[in-house]
Amino acid sequence: MESQTQKVAIVTGASKGLGAAIARRLAKEKIRVVASARSTDRLEKLAREFADTIDPVSCDVSDSKQVQNVIRHTIRRYGRLDYLINNAGLGIFAPVESLSENEWDEMMNVNLKGAFLHCKYAIPHLKKTEGHIVNISSIAGTEAFATGAGYCASKFGMMALTDALTFELKPYQVKVTALCPGSMKTDFNHYKEYAMEADQVADTVWTILSAPKGVIYNQILMRPLVPREFQK
Repeated sequence: MESQTQKVAIVTGASKGLGAAIARRLAKEKIRVVASARSTDRLEKLAREFADTIDPVSCDVSDSKQVQNVIRHTIRRYGRLDYLINNAGLGIFAPVESLSENEWDEMMNVNLKGAFLHCKYAIPHLKKTEGHIVNISSIAGTEAFATGAGYCASKFGMMALTDALTFELKPYQVKVTALCPGSMKTDFNHYKEYAMEADQVADTVWTILSAPKGVIYNQILMRPLVPREFQK
C-alpha cells in the first residue's frame, strides 16, 4: 500500500474529453487519480503523462462487478478515497419515436446507473475521509430539448440522485455537487466555435473540490459566453 496521506480521486470516463481534462487537472494538484474508462489504450496514454500520479483502471461503469473492482483497487493500493468524480456519459440524440430501446438503455446505464453504482460502493470510504462527490450532469439536466429525451432524462436523474445524496450524506460531512456544463469543445457532440474548453470545466471541478472549509457548491451551471456577433 502506498502513502495514505496523499488525497485520492476516482474519475470515470477519463480516457478522453472532459474526463481526461479533469484527471490532468487533479494530477497537477498532486492528487492521486484512479482514472477509469472502457478504452484501456487511451487510459494508458493519459497515464504516461503523469506516471507517478494517474493510475489507469479499465471499467465499464454499468457493470457492478467492474465498479466494485475499481473501488477495491483504490482502497487496497492507496488506503483511502477522498473524491469521486462521476463523469462517464454518452448522448444519442433522436426523436423518441426513432430512439431504440437499446439506445435508451445504454444512456441510462452509463449516465445514471454508472453514477449510482460508483456512489453506492464509494460512500463507505468517503464517509471515513469526509470526502466529496462531484456528479457531472449537464445544462440538459435542467432543461430539456427536442431529440434529447433519453439524454435529458438521464441527466435529470443525475440531478435527483445528487439532491438525494446531499441529504443522505449531510450527517457524515460528505459533500455532493452537481456540475452542469453547457456546450463544450469535445467529440461528444457538435459545438459552436465559442463553446467552452474542457480545461475550463476541469478548472471548475477543482474550484468545487478546493472550496473554503465549511462551504459546499451544491449546483453549478456553466455556459459559454456568447460573443456579440453570434447574438440575435
